[in-house]
Amino acid sequence: MTALNLFRITLVAASVAGCTAAFAETAASAPAKGTGTHQNHHCKLSDGSMDMGKTKKACLADKGTWFKDGAAPAASAAAKQ
Repeated sequence: MTALNLFRITLVAASVAGCTAAFAETAASAPAKGTGTHQNHHCKLSDGSMDMGKTKKACLADKGTWFKDGAAPAASAAAKQ
């Protein structure tokens, strides 16, 4: 093996390693868990207050209404009429 061939092999190996490191997915570059999608459902409690932190199961257990953003809950729509 000549010195020129050894240099070429080293250069190709270094460029492949650099490209791999640049495009590698690491834990630090991944999005945080739970922040990938926007929550589009919310809980409206029976007293009229909104609780954004409740899950559907917890909301319904507290006699709340689970509704999608932009959709008016049935209770408040009936009250306005």
